[in-house]
Amino acid sequence: MWQTLETKARFINQIMTGDTSVRKADDIGGQELSYAEVKAIASGNPAVLTLAEADAELQRLNVLRKNHADAQFLARRNVRELPGTVERLTQRIAGLTTDMETMDSRQGIAIAGRSCSSKDAVGLLGQRLDMLPKRIVEKQRSPLGTYRGLKFGIILHPNWSPEVYLEGAVTRQDTLSRDSHGPRAVLNALERIASGYKMERETSRQNLAVAQGQLADYQARIGQPFGHEAYLNELTNLRDQLRTALSATPAEGLPSTAELAEKIKALKAANAVEAVPQRTATRIASAEEPVTARKRRKAEATFAPDHAIEPSAAASPASTPGSNESKALAVPANLPRPNWSVRSETSSPEQRVARGR
Repeated sequence: MWQTLETKARFINQIMTGDTSVRKADDIGGQELSYAEVKAIASGNPAVLTLAEADAELQRLNVLRKNHADAQFLARRNVRELPGTVERLTQRIAGLTTDMETMDSRQGIAIAGRSCSSKDAVGLLGQRLDMLPKRIVEKQRSPLGTYRGLKFGIILHPNWSPEVYLEGAVTRQDTLSRDSHGPRAVLNALERIASGYKMERETSRQNLAVAQGQLADYQARIGQPFGHEAYLNELTNLRDQLRTALSATPAEGLPSTAELAEKIKALKAANAVEAVPQRTATRIASAEEPVTARKRRKAEATFAPDHAIEPSAAASPASTPGSNESKALAVPANLPRPNWSVRSETSSPEQRVARGR
């Protein structure tokens, strides 16, 4: 019963956590025992335990083989796709470098082929923007001029805010805010695009290094055989023989269940298999501290030896043994208030005063 609950819990955990390392759930319906196995358990045959251990080991091996097959498929797919990614990143880095050199060698802005200063650019750009349609039914790309040697323009969308683009060897874009579409907003967007070339080139170089490393790693993985294939086949053969021996009367000349169990144990001891990768649990079970433990902890903190009060300091000099004032304690203000409900009936009044009561 506990084994069945564990199997269900693992299967549910795979779905809830999205764990892809184990893609196969245990078959709960196949865990019932045959009559021969029940007879072996009743007779105290240890070979049944060995059979269960062999089944668990084979399940782990099959999961590892499935993971190896998935890794091989992933490696082949990435070896086909990564060269294109490497080529695109290489071309983009070269294009960004060319555009940066163009912007460094040229300054100023031109609207419709007319060079102008920054102050005049606002008016001329505003006139060009006023000529654009207010409502469109499909995406429209409208060139406006050149900025530091690179062409720039605006892309109008029917359902969302327009975009400003700066085009050279590569094209970079920046989206305008929904409430600001004027000439100053366009010029500010051009400055943001121009200032981001260096950062994008560094990011592209990092992505290129990662893609090249992944390509070399996947190329080295392709064609690698499953490392435990021989162990899996041999253990499967011995497990099947042991299951047959437990389910039927042993025939003459065939190994007994005890001999098969010893062979399985020796085979498992000679082959070490890594554990199946599992997702680390992210939730930690916690329980509230019991009430009695909290009271005991508070009482120990209150009656600690370092905070013990001497009888002479606890009682007032003017008090008498039988008066009510003699029962009051001079407890320092920095100490926690004692829990008066926790008492020891066997202690004397002097002992209680010494403990801080």
